[in-house]
Amino acid sequence: MFEGELKEKFTNLNNKLEENFKTLNQEIENNFKVITQKLNENVNALEEKIGSLLGRIKSVEEDFSTKLKILNEDFEIKEEVLRDIFKKFETDNTEFKNNLKPVLETLKSQQDLVKITLDVQKKQIHESAKEWINDEIKLACKNKEREILMNLWIDELKEIIDNLDKLKEMHPKELKLHINEISSVIGLFKQKFIK
Repeated sequence: MFEGELKEKFTNLNNKLEENFKTLNQEIENNFKVITQKLNENVNALEEKIGSLLGRIKSVEEDFSTKLKILNEDFEIKEEVLRDIFKKFETDNTEFKNNLKPVLETLKSQQDLVKITLDVQKKQIHESAKEWINDEIKLACKNKEREILMNLWIDELKEIIDNLDKLKEMHPKELKLHINEISSVIGLFKQKFIK
């Protein structure tokens, strides 16, 4: 009896286990189908988003490529224009320098000529001024030569008298030289006075 009960309990337990296993299996299968379906839906949604993003990236890439191409062309055009401007500037500068050389040489020649002319005119003006001053002095001194010579002699004699004490102390040879100098000055005055 115990064995029969045990067998019956084992059979019931085994049936329950098989039933529970079938139920569990069914639930796992149902859950797996739901998860698979949701996963497939998510994968599809993700593929759509990736496709949309790839489309946008391609569009941005094409837009960027177009803009980059335009910028490169614009840069090349501007670079070419700058090269042309620089070449023209160099050509104009070289031409200007070449044209300037003869002008500078002409100006230098003219400057030298002006300098020479100026020096000659300075000498002429100096000589003319000298002659004019001499003429004016002669005119101012005309008929006053005797008076001027007398004043000079008087000044010279005053100096000799003032230095008489010094002359007494001089050595006879020095005194003789000094007297000769005084007489030559008086001789010069006489010659000018006689003229």
